This record gives sequence, C-alpha cells and structure tokens, in this order.
Amino acid sequence: MTLTATEPCVLDPSVMAAIRSLGEPGEPDVFAEITGLFLADAPIHLLALGAAIAAQNVEAVYQTAHRLRGSSLEMGATCMAPICASLEQAARAGSLQDAEADYQRLTRAFEATSRALALAIA
Repeated sequence: MTLTATEPCVLDPSVMAAIRSLGEPGEPDVFAEITGLFLADAPIHLLALGAAIAAQNVEAVYQTAHRLRGSSLEMGATCMAPICASLEQAARAGSLQDAEADYQRLTRAFEATSRALALAIA
C-alpha cells in the first residue's frame, strides 16, 4: 500500500497482511472482498450513529459505536476504532455531550480510511 504525503496512515499493515494471508493463490482477493463489505457496511452504521446522536438515544449510540468499533478493529482502521471507543464509553456513562464532535471526527476518519483502503486494493 502506498499513501500520498497528505494521506495519514489509517490502516494497520499487520491486520491487512493477516487478512490477505487468508486467501489462496488463484482465488479472489480476500482483502478486496472484506474491504468491499466494510465500505458498504460502515456508512450504514455511521448514518445510524448520527441519527442516534441527534435523538440523544444513548443505548443506540452505545450499540452502534460498539459494532462500528469492532468492524474497524477487524479491518485495521486505526483512526476510527479509538473514536468509536470514545463514543461507546461516553454513551455507557450516559453522556453524549461531546458526541456530535466525535461523530464529525469519525466521519472524517472514515473518509481517510476509505481513501487508504481504495489505495490498498488498487
């Protein structure tokens, strides 16, 4: 994977290598398939998270942030997972005071992750 000078390193290379090692020569690229699933699924969770924050639904914020954190960790999305964890912990504590700011950071982190994943499968 080659990133441009302006692209932050948002993917854990060891996770990417572990996913790639699951594939067999001559078979479809496992990493590309898993990346496609992540890129299709994460925006759905981001929309749900934004709606839960707007509704001040701490349980939905907790559940959605938890799911998104898990998939981010499995994908090696190093910038996304800590933001999800912060949202998850705040919701668990019953506070969504900084949730909107965290959500905006998470959206930007997903955009950077998407760009990095596109480069990684190109």
